[in-house]
Amino acid sequence: MKRYEPKNFEKNYTNYLLHLLTKGYEFCESKEVAEKKCNKIALDLRKKGEIIKDKSESSNKLYVDPDKKENIEFYKDLSDFLNAAKCKYRKKLSFKANEHKPDKKIDGMITVYYGKGEKEHFTLRSDQLGFSAVPWIYFRKDYPLSRYLEMQKNKLDRQKNKSVEGQKAIAEFLANYVYTTRTLGGYFLWPETLHEQYNKYRGNGSYIEDRVDLTLLEIKHIYEFKKLEKLLPYGGDILFPKCKNKDANAWFGFFDSFEDYVDFFMFNDFVKNIGTSLEKEYMPINILTGEAFETDYPGYKKDTLKEIEDEKQLKEMLERVRDMVEKRTKKMEDLINEYKQTNDTKGEKHENILHE
Repeated sequence: MKRYEPKNFEKNYTNYLLHLLTKGYEFCESKEVAEKKCNKIALDLRKKGEIIKDKSESSNKLYVDPDKKENIEFYKDLSDFLNAAKCKYRKKLSFKANEHKPDKKIDGMITVYYGKGEKEHFTLRSDQLGFSAVPWIYFRKDYPLSRYLEMQKNKLDRQKNKSVEGQKAIAEFLANYVYTTRTLGGYFLWPETLHEQYNKYRGNGSYIEDRVDLTLLEIKHIYEFKKLEKLLPYGGDILFPKCKNKDANAWFGFFDSFEDYVDFFMFNDFVKNIGTSLEKEYMPINILTGEAFETDYPGYKKDTLKEIEDEKQLKEMLERVRDMVEKRTKKMEDLINEYKQTNDTKGEKHENILHE
């Protein structure tokens, strides 16, 4: 799978976590203090040669969010996937990456064109679905990755003879989780106008807690509303009231149903078909159990992940999300490769080969 993190990322991130496990750390009350402590440790590790920056890279950051607009390669690959998928599913759309047209208010990421003559357009921005992994979060106790590290550290602290291999295994597990989930399959795509409103509100402080399953469930509710023309019991959804702008309406309107949306974006490993032989119906898989939700209205209880005390349950959840993302990424990359191979010497078009 193609990665978008800095070179030496997995080794550097592992060494950073090993430092926290071996030297100890305390939680901070604010993000600002956490960032300062994180930066100091990273600087010290660089001086010791335990964090190595590649000569070809300009950034000194230990971790880089792939979905920043500066990551031209990431958005180019996402655009290739979208164009491949629109050919496969016969969508009258066009996607272009990293355009800069100030007169049309286009500034990077992905532009989606639709309508006659491609006059209508808006910008798409990606949104990570695999939980926050910026290094300072380990100084805060309310994130899944920091909770897992804390549980493992407390477990090690109770042992008389700490195993170096055990510490390394914990750090490598988390580093591998981050490395795997920061691939193409680890993202949603929203119109930028929706991203501004929805991204932070579905985050760690909401009932969704950055969960991919509950986010997919809210997307499913959008199509339930369109089908039944009533909100049913979904009044507590975060997405619904924020997707009434023109771009969001157009974006979800490109897909006929939740099932069409899932197939297009290859979220199939994140859902289960609970329909009949005559009509499929997808239900998101609960990342805490590995089973499909029994109802499409699970309630709006907050702090579900923060209240997990069982380290095994937390690890299984992270493994489940990691494996789902990995499977999706491989399918997306396979489709991109197929798409790129269609311009053969015969001059055949993408649409003819990719369409099933």
